Amino acid sequence: MSAPAPTTAESPAAEGASRPAARRKVTLRAFLLRPFLLPFALLVGVGTAVTVGVNRNDEQLRLVSDAQTRMLLLNDLNTQISVMENGERGYVITGDPAFLAPYREGEAAFRAAALALHDLSVTDLQRTNLARVRRAVQRWQETAARPEIAARSDSLAQAAQLVRQGKGRDLLNEARDIMAVMRTNESGRLSAATAASQATLTTVRTLTVGGLLLSLTLLLLTAYRVTRTITRSLNDLNAGAGAIAAGQYQRRTPVMPVQELAQLGGQFDRMAAAVQDREQALRESAEALRASNTHLERSNRELEQFAYVASHDLQEPLRTIGSYTELLARRYQGQLDERADQYIAFTTSATQRMKTLIQDLLAYSRVRNAPRATQPVDTAALVREITADLERQILDAQAQVTARDLPVIPSNPDLMRHILQNLIGNALKFRDPTRPARVQISADRTRHAGQDSWVFHVQDNGIGIAPEYHERIFGVFQRLHGMDEYPGSGIGLAVTRSAAEQLGGQLWLDSEPGRGSTFHLALPVTAPPDPTPQENPA
Repeated sequence: MSAPAPTTAESPAAEGASRPAARRKVTLRAFLLRPFLLPFALLVGVGTAVTVGVNRNDEQLRLVSDAQTRMLLLNDLNTQISVMENGERGYVITGDPAFLAPYREGEAAFRAAALALHDLSVTDLQRTNLARVRRAVQRWQETAARPEIAARSDSLAQAAQLVRQGKGRDLLNEARDIMAVMRTNESGRLSAATAASQATLTTVRTLTVGGLLLSLTLLLLTAYRVTRTITRSLNDLNAGAGAIAAGQYQRRTPVMPVQELAQLGGQFDRMAAAVQDREQALRESAEALRASNTHLERSNRELEQFAYVASHDLQEPLRTIGSYTELLARRYQGQLDERADQYIAFTTSATQRMKTLIQDLLAYSRVRNAPRATQPVDTAALVREITADLERQILDAQAQVTARDLPVIPSNPDLMRHILQNLIGNALKFRDPTRPARVQISADRTRHAGQDSWVFHVQDNGIGIAPEYHERIFGVFQRLHGMDEYPGSGIGLAVTRSAAEQLGGQLWLDSEPGRGSTFHLALPVTAPPDPTPQENPA
């Protein structure tokens, strides 16, 4: 008997008085989330700062890229001026028209670079200086390059006279001086943008590392505090539950700082009182159930013994009836009227059916009570023995029975013989009269119902079975045809399934009307342990 609850247990009134205090406790959600608000806010701040810094750095990098592009265009302008000058001078000196091709190409490239630089200019001074360069180059072409090219077409002396005046050289030097100033200014902008980008990166890196370290420190401290409190409370609850499980129903859980845990502790306390009340009721129910199971087992044994004895003892008077009926048929055949002969024939037929039914009942009882001792069974040899026993039936049906891939398995030979003989016999019995019977027995090793199994298949080309009867045919005394069509008691497949279950296996079928049937027998590869053999009823 469990110890009664002590008088110090909380009464409903005391529990009601404690509820306001329980409501004032912090909830589990608040207890878990509040400490993380500061680290979360700090992480959000760090993320915002990083986003702003990245955007600012992208802007600085764009400025750096634009400045580099303008520097390249300034260098390209200076290069094209030199190309034009060299081409023009080469033609003046040699008179070879081939020198005019670089001059014209340089002129086109200079105009393209000047237009691109104008589009990328960032200050009015830069655009003014670019315009001065373009005007200086334009004046050089108009006052020096083109006149000297035209003069060289007439005579070298005239062209040399124009060159000695030096107008072209002064204009190009002016343009180069202006571009030198522009490169200096652009270099300053490039340096400023690069320095700003580096400063932004340094600031972002410092904020990120510092913010993350601080956030990680706060998170670790917060997690330690929360887990310490929760672990301590859960340990207290676990100790209380363990005490209740050990039968200490007077044990009460300590006060919890979290509302949900406090409520859970109260539930443990109420559960302890309820378990104490129900424990005795469970003991009484268990005693009643044990007595009922004992009575049910005894009733089942008596019922199985009655079925065996009844079917066994019925054979003697049935043999007497059958013998005397046959004597009447032989001795008075033709001496009585036709109706008497019919009555004798009906009696003989009914006696034979009764004999078959009793034998099937005996087989059903033997299978259900058969010992499960196993030994190696060569199923291929077993099928050969069965086909030899059914030779007359096979010849009458002009059937072809084949077997392939049949293994040696640990099983009960008598139950395996009963299963295979019944399935092969049914395949021969329920054949399609319009075609020769074909029966094939095979096996394969596969996974079935989550375990490694040998699955045997008995396939025929007989009349088939409609899907709605696939389970019904395994019932006792279930027939789908009249006695005048196919003989039998309707108990064969019930006995076969019972034998399969005795072996720890399963029996099912796939079939369609007119297309034959395939019965499947699944047996686990690891044979079930041998139970204590059951005695057949006397």
